[in-house]
Amino acid sequence: MRLLHIFAALTLLLGSSLAHAVTLNFNGGDVDNCSRVGNLYTCASLNLADTDVIIIASGNGVTVNSSLSMSYNQGLTMSGNAALTVKGSLDIKDIKPANLKVTGGSLSAEGGTFLMGAQEQTITANIFATTIKMGSNNVTVTGKISAKGQVDIASGSVINGPISGSVVNILAANTRIQGDITATTSLTIGSGSQVTGNLKSPTIDLKPSGLLVTGDVEASNSLSISSGNGIKGNVDAGEVTLDSSNAYITGNAKVDHITLGWQGRVQQTITCKAYTPSNPCSCVTNNSGWAFNEPMGPKCGPGTQSGLHHFQIEHSLTALTCQTPTVKVTACADASCSALYKSGASVTVSPGGVPTQIDTSGVNANVMVRQTTVGIATLGLVSTPATTGALVCKSGGSTSNCQISFLASGFQVSGFPRYAEDAAVLEISALQTSSGNKDVCVPMFAGQNKELNLTCAYSNPDKGTLPARIFDSGKNSYVALAGSDQSSCAALSSKVIVTFGADGVARPNMLYADAGALLLTASYKPDSGSDKGLDMSGSGTVIVAPKQFLFTKLAPTQRAGLPAAPLTPGATITLSAVNAAGAVTKNFGNESNIAVQKVVLDRSLLAPVYTGVINPEVGGDLDFVKKGGAIEAPPLVWPEVGKINFTAALQKGYLDSTLTSSGASDAVLFYPHHFVTELVIKQVDLPGGAKTEFPFPCSTPLACAGNRAVYSRQPFDLTIRARNAAAKETKNFDARNGDINKTQVSLVPYDAATVKNSYPPTDPSGSTLTDGETVPAAVTGIPVTRFKEGVATRTIAYSFPAAYAVPKELKALASPTNVLLRATYGYPAAGNVSSASPDGIDAQLTVLTGRLMVPHDYGSERYPVRLAVQAQYWDGKTWVTSLLDSISAFSNTQVVFANCKKTLVCTDFKLANGTYTVNNGILPPNRRLTLAAPGVGKSGSVDVSVPGLSYLPSTTGTVVFGVFKSGPVIYLREMY
Repeated sequence: MRLLHIFAALTLLLGSSLAHAVTLNFNGGDVDNCSRVGNLYTCASLNLADTDVIIIASGNGVTVNSSLSMSYNQGLTMSGNAALTVKGSLDIKDIKPANLKVTGGSLSAEGGTFLMGAQEQTITANIFATTIKMGSNNVTVTGKISAKGQVDIASGSVINGPISGSVVNILAANTRIQGDITATTSLTIGSGSQVTGNLKSPTIDLKPSGLLVTGDVEASNSLSISSGNGIKGNVDAGEVTLDSSNAYITGNAKVDHITLGWQGRVQQTITCKAYTPSNPCSCVTNNSGWAFNEPMGPKCGPGTQSGLHHFQIEHSLTALTCQTPTVKVTACADASCSALYKSGASVTVSPGGVPTQIDTSGVNANVMVRQTTVGIATLGLVSTPATTGALVCKSGGSTSNCQISFLASGFQVSGFPRYAEDAAVLEISALQTSSGNKDVCVPMFAGQNKELNLTCAYSNPDKGTLPARIFDSGKNSYVALAGSDQSSCAALSSKVIVTFGADGVARPNMLYADAGALLLTASYKPDSGSDKGLDMSGSGTVIVAPKQFLFTKLAPTQRAGLPAAPLTPGATITLSAVNAAGAVTKNFGNESNIAVQKVVLDRSLLAPVYTGVINPEVGGDLDFVKKGGAIEAPPLVWPEVGKINFTAALQKGYLDSTLTSSGASDAVLFYPHHFVTELVIKQVDLPGGAKTEFPFPCSTPLACAGNRAVYSRQPFDLTIRARNAAAKETKNFDARNGDINKTQVSLVPYDAATVKNSYPPTDPSGSTLTDGETVPAAVTGIPVTRFKEGVATRTIAYSFPAAYAVPKELKALASPTNVLLRATYGYPAAGNVSSASPDGIDAQLTVLTGRLMVPHDYGSERYPVRLAVQAQYWDGKTWVTSLLDSISAFSNTQVVFANCKKTLVCTDFKLANGTYTVNNGILPPNRRLTLAAPGVGKSGSVDVSVPGLSYLPSTTGTVVFGVFKSGPVIYLREMY
């Protein structure tokens, strides 16, 4: 019975636990504790219980404004283009494999580390983070891996996709990579690993042994290939080392220097970058055991080009006997024609062709063919030099059988390149051979309406999802060459009525909502009527480019040096290739010759505009390859002050046309990220060649804010720097910038410890910031008109409300006061810019109530009196010598003698010309303030003060000489 009770209790406990499991389903509906704008969610954090599950449906994005770490029994499910972004680290390494169901989308750890692989985990997703760490339990990732910093991938991992980071380490052994690897600092690959893809990094180290790279390698600094490792490809590098033994490169090697270890081989040609024909192997240290130019030894020479592999002909399927059509011939250096042969060749294409030159471009688009009889001709080609591969023919982007059907009559279809969803003319010419001259084509159907059969097909790219639409003059509307406006081009033709002009050319408008090269075919084969028996056809290619590149709406104001934020908080900034209606052209990026579809990120400066304005570049290629026409924009960063548009543009015409697509973001006003206030530390020369600094560096027993001190009312220089997020000056924060409000950057002192009280101390109150002049004026900031290239400096002084001379109210004397100086500016249309931490830096120092203490003294009228004048400060209880002060000084002309009594005459006291400078707060013994002996018969007293220093008000010292009549005085004199 007791066991039954225990079992029941356990069942209840487990049931309770399971009952509290939660599924956070981000599928377009609301989720507790997360805000939502459309399908974009923002959550401050995700506090998950032990068995909670996160599900993100395709098309939904979740941003978590904190780190996220998931445990063994928790779950994560994503698909399609779902996105999970955390503003910190993302740790999924402990999720058990059955609960990790990521089959698509992206995982981002912005500013943190992405971790996976404490279990044998498999995901399909693109991964972005500052640092990426893959565990050692057979991790499999299909997708792009990109880090701002280091990428560590442990042994046994399988990565199907490109990898990039600053430092990339493929650790230990037996990792499989299918994709390029790019590291901006260094790349290390462990033994036994297999990489199919290109490597690029300044420094590359391939660890021993059994490691194979199938691809080209670029290492600008150094490449080390350890024993038993191989590269099946070409190498372009600085210093290359092939360790003993059996390290090898199957391709060419272009190097600064190469050392071949025992049995190390470069199977093709080594080219020294400092190549000289007289010594082609000058950069080779040959320790391979094989002599130069032996079958197994190194061979050196100038860079060699791949040989001619085959020719490719692009042609139409039909032509007229009365025409001399042209075909495009490409000289290919490899089987896929991804590399061109650029050493020139002479070709003759049959039928009827003439010898034509292929120049160093490797392509000639105007090679003529000719047949004057009706029938099917099979294209042939002979060349000098000859090829090793067979002729390849293509029509409309697809491999063909090299046949052209020559007709007596037919259509010629053409159209100027146009932008997607912009209506533009498609020309369909109806031609036939002249009865009188077989070399002349004459128009047909002049002034007639004809119902033609029209089809569309995808030439480049070779697949698509939308059809061409042709204007039907009979229906007065567009006809889709497919089942509907939203379906792919159909194999079956669509009937369209077109009107031929007097020149025999029909010019219906064509619309296509996507991008690419479309093959349009027209045919006409009536079953009845006067045209019965005609069998006409013809085709042509029309290039359609994206109308523009469209950026997500950006917030109108941003801080310089930070990635621009979207207008909608939490949204992802995307960049889309769109048509004239604003819809994404999903085929953009799928083109087969994608290498030339290069989209470049840049900027356009709107303001300010003046001579010398700083306009730093925004650069980078945008990767639209296989992305469906839309990408997540890279960080849009501008490190300066001003108003710009971010721009995106094709680097050259689309698909070799003259069409250039571009686009610009909303105007963004960038303002300084923060200010820095800093003391200007000056070197001060002291007597005897010594030096010190001002403001004073502190010493025991005084502890200072910022380790610096000044006296109340003592002038010092302060610099304000306007900076970006990378702590560089924003040089456009300048008086010449007409877009900046010409008021001032406010400057307010605060209590350094609490930053709560302005103008400390609170008791006594009323401290002021002044310009430090003899007749001081209040200072509340630094005018913007003083700023030049982001920097302004001015002299200021901090003044307590009372000097030391308040004889009966010592509470009016301020103790040493720690002050920070904060700069703030209300940037127009943006927000406050401040020197407050954590971004900015406030200058700090300690302000002292100071005085110059002239001591009392007495002596014989026969001897001089030497006064040890001191610089002092009030420590809150008493006056102490200012040991940090070795620069305060006064001249003989500033010393005042007054209130002379008995037989002393004040004007009789003379001082030698010169300056008195304190040393560690006191006049040194050899430079005391010395009053000469008045002489025999002269006695009395004199008041001495030094009132010339506003920041060191002087006490008055009374000096007595001789004997008063009231009685004798015995004098005790110190001898100096």
